[in-house]
Amino acid sequence: MRVSTGQIQRIMMQSMQQGGADYGKLLQQMSSGDRMLKPSDDPLATVRLQGIDKEISAIEQYEKNALQVTGRLGQQESQIDAMKNILLRLRDMTVEAGNGTYNLEERRALTQEMDSLKAGLLDLVNARNEEGHYLFSGSRTDVPAVAETAPGEFSYQGDNYQRQVSIANGVTVAANDTAKGLMFNGGNLLQEVHDFIQVLETTSGSISGSVADMLNSLDKGLGNLTRTLTDIGGRINGLEQVVATHGEMKVFGQGLHNELSALDYGEAAMNMQQMLLALQSSQQAFVNVNQLSLFNAR
Repeated sequence: MRVSTGQIQRIMMQSMQQGGADYGKLLQQMSSGDRMLKPSDDPLATVRLQGIDKEISAIEQYEKNALQVTGRLGQQESQIDAMKNILLRLRDMTVEAGNGTYNLEERRALTQEMDSLKAGLLDLVNARNEEGHYLFSGSRTDVPAVAETAPGEFSYQGDNYQRQVSIANGVTVAANDTAKGLMFNGGNLLQEVHDFIQVLETTSGSISGSVADMLNSLDKGLGNLTRTLTDIGGRINGLEQVVATHGEMKVFGQGLHNELSALDYGEAAMNMQQMLLALQSSQQAFVNVNQLSLFNAR
């Protein structure tokens, strides 16, 4: 079969165009650092990369959730710890009020601070987060957890809802605690403190029974707060471990992603030299073919 000069020129032109396209693609790869510029460059690796990206995205969302819950629990922990300190001070003052030598005036002298402590306790129970939502109202975050519905009458306005937040695949953690579990577990602590203050202000005789009842209520309240603080501490420790694990998983996933997608610059540089040599050879051959003629054949 005869091959004309024109056919040879077209073949060589196509070869040079393909070589130029390959060289341009390599330049793009080296500029971006990506081995694959489009899915068709490596369909199997593309599918694997999509799966890795999806997993990394899920991990980042879980990590974000865990950090948010850690912050919320830390805020609650601070409030509850302050409540505990108030109850400890109220306990000390209740013991002092039970002193059999105290008269009515001496008992009344204690009530001013106790009233202030009661108000502080109410403020802590009705604490809000930076978004203005009440921390201890359960799902009813738009209403105060505890309200004085009538003078000297305190009631819980929230519910028992604990929000469960996903922090890993199939793993959730409670993001809140309620004032019902803190102040109304086995009684109505704020109401009992208020009623005891009234006793101190009005009773001149023996108050040993009221003192014993108040100490019992305060000890129950301290037990509720201590258990909740312990539980919150455990949740925060668990969350910190989860965040650390997520960080390791992200590093691993990103490393695997880079292995699949990143360009090997050493190999790319060698390929570039080979392509340049091939292009130069093709160009020289093309020039030589163009110079072929029956008139210069010997």
